[in-house]
Amino acid sequence: MSRLTFLVVLVILFANSFVFAGETITAQEIEGYFYNDGEMKRSKGQFEITYYIEDNTITRTRVYDLNKKQVIPDDTVYQIQRQLLSDPSQKLSFTGKQGIRAIGQPGLDAVEILVIGETFIQSVKSTADYFVISRLKRIR
Repeated sequence: MSRLTFLVVLVILFANSFVFAGETITAQEIEGYFYNDGEMKRSKGQFEITYYIEDNTITRTRVYDLNKKQVIPDDTVYQIQRQLLSDPSQKLSFTGKQGIRAIGQPGLDAVEILVIGETFIQSVKSTADYFVISRLKRIR
């Protein structure tokens, strides 16, 4: 009996290590839109961004400017909104589309919403002066 109990505990611990282990995602920006003073400007993708997902948070750990070949350190933390029906942990999606949505504050006067799907990441950032929409393709 004790061997069986030991095996059950071992299996539970092994299974939980996958649940609690973090995941790193890297995505390359495909296009973006910048809105300011009544004008919307489209831009080509310029950034490669790395996020680390663990538990109920997402941390943006690295932003790489492809044009300038320069790394911009970042540690913005986003809180995952697990109560939404489309969240993969809910297993309740009526449309069949699932995505992780998270809210963060990347600056003193900025709010950003992330949507992470299987093949893409979308980002919407708002400040008092401007609004940015970005679409990224997951590459790792």
